[in-house]
Amino acid sequence: MTALTVLADDARHAQPGHPDRPARMAAIRNALDADPVLAALPRLRGLPASREALERVHDPAYLDLLEAFCERGGGDLDVDTYATPGSLAVVREGCGNLLALVDAVCGGDVANGFALARPPGHHARPMAAMGFCLLANVAVAARYAQAVHGAERVLIVDLDVHHGNGTQEAFYEDPSVLFVSSHQGDIYPGTGHLAETGAGAGAGTTVNLPVPAGTGDELADLYRAVLPPLAARFRPDLVLLSFGADAHRLDPLAGLDLSVAGLADAVGVIQEVADTHCGGRLVATLEGGYHAEVLATCVAAVARRLADPMAEIADPFGPTARRTRDLGTLTEAIRGRHRLG
Repeated sequence: MTALTVLADDARHAQPGHPDRPARMAAIRNALDADPVLAALPRLRGLPASREALERVHDPAYLDLLEAFCERGGGDLDVDTYATPGSLAVVREGCGNLLALVDAVCGGDVANGFALARPPGHHARPMAAMGFCLLANVAVAARYAQAVHGAERVLIVDLDVHHGNGTQEAFYEDPSVLFVSSHQGDIYPGTGHLAETGAGAGAGTTVNLPVPAGTGDELADLYRAVLPPLAARFRPDLVLLSFGADAHRLDPLAGLDLSVAGLADAVGVIQEVADTHCGGRLVATLEGGYHAEVLATCVAAVARRLADPMAEIADPFGPTARRTRDLGTLTEAIRGRHRLG
């Protein structure tokens, strides 16, 4: 069974004109409620993420700064990241819901789950907010799974148009977390190059898949070529997915060309990896996606795929629009760099 978590009230985190706005979650809630299959899935709710859980990833000084900043009324933390008096409560609620899903999946109560919250988290660094993100949700979830549920090896896949630099930084020298990020290679935040593969004991456990602008549904083929051999070598106890619908061709903030069905197919590859190596234990969390209708449709498609790997995926926006990119050279470069045969 698949479980969901959905933020009950995210209106406290809002700034006029900002791409990350409450309309994103409103569209998702409407889409879930309108689909009889998804409306019937259990919806979990956790406690706000504790300070202890957050400090497994974030520096206490940063958490103190963020709390004080919100208490003083908030404002702009950097050129594109804001906080309001209610932001910390919103982001802690979303992160806590994600941890509740980790509990449910690792405890065997559900097969997998999707935590739907905002703001996103994969740009948040251990010591700073960045790129709309305040807390590194998926990184916190990985450390929580290790500390509370004894997951020795955690695979994090970041399927978002932007590189998950914050997640990468949190685990760059850690061999117990395999981080794989696919992203448009020529945009914000300017990290995620092929040569970034980890350091120290973590050498080889960061894998970046920087694809060119215009890449479409062929991304799933890249996943099929790279993820299974990586996972077979790493043998994860849990798979976490940072999912961003901003890789869709209609998203206003980037330039990939995936369709709803193509994104769902890529998630299907990740699900197959979880089925093969860790009993299907897969927990997804929402990252980007700034066209509200597209976001809601993509989220519904991914939730349906998690609930039923054979589900037909409705795609009202149609297939990849541009000519298919040849990712063969990139695929071979990745396989060669990471010795995948």
